[in-house]
Amino acid sequence: MKTWLRNLAFGSLILSVLPLGGCQLALFTITIPDFGSKAVEGVWLWRLSPTTGAYVRDTQFSFVGAVTPAAGGETIDYSASTPDGSPPVPITTYISRDASQPDRVTLQLIYSRMSDPGYYRASTYNSSGDSPLTNEIVPL
Repeated sequence: MKTWLRNLAFGSLILSVLPLGGCQLALFTITIPDFGSKAVEGVWLWRLSPTTGAYVRDTQFSFVGAVTPAAGGETIDYSASTPDGSPPVPITTYISRDASQPDRVTLQLIYSRMSDPGYYRASTYNSSGDSPLTNEIVPL
């Protein structure tokens, strides 16, 4: 595992959990300190396995295209691929930049959970590999 992305802050803010055809949607917030300089391509959400006690990849959020200007800031498109093989759905999210560190961005991603609630960590990835898992553990 590559260690190129330092101090990835993973803040979770569940703004809504909605039942939707057997799944629940959760909106979580993630801060990526080296978004542009490390050419981050996406985020992995890792779920704690109740049987093994290890974190396993659960959902891949892939950024699609470039950051684009929008009313009130910037946006980026992404898609989420889940382990059940459902086709990814394209989604757009706003990006918030830290004024003192413009490479540090915060964005919100929609997570569709098909299984029971669990505990999650995150990592980011680029063409060089994955960052380490975040230290913060978030229930979703």
